[in-house]
Amino acid sequence: MTLEKILVGYDGSEGAKKALSFALKLATVMGSKITILAVSHPPEFNQDTEFSLERQKIVSEIKWAMEKAAEEKVGIEVKTAMGDPADKIIKLAREGNFDLVVLGRRGLSRVGYWLTGSVSERVVRHSPCSILIVE
Repeated sequence: MTLEKILVGYDGSEGAKKALSFALKLATVMGSKITILAVSHPPEFNQDTEFSLERQKIVSEIKWAMEKAAEEKVGIEVKTAMGDPADKIIKLAREGNFDLVVLGRRGLSRVGYWLTGSVSERVVRHSPCSILIVE
């Protein structure tokens, strides 16, 4: 099995950082190309300040990801999107013909889990390619 293209869902969380670190090591061994996808939520009415802060955080986290990739000597492509993270990851995985999606696991409360499910769970259910969830 070859892993030419790896997609990493990246939100700057500790789980996402672990997923990216794992994907970078895997890419080094397999000679894979990595794309990271950072998804932000669209701003709601009168929430421009919160949206601006979220975008600043994403830019900061993407810089961290690029520095980590440079340390590992792996080139990465960075993509950003706005909307539902699971939907955007699934769409890019399908359209980009990725071989693997790597995600971090984030714990939700039981209530949050039952109300919304997790991004990783939704991606597992609907992804067109293999999924690796890093704890």
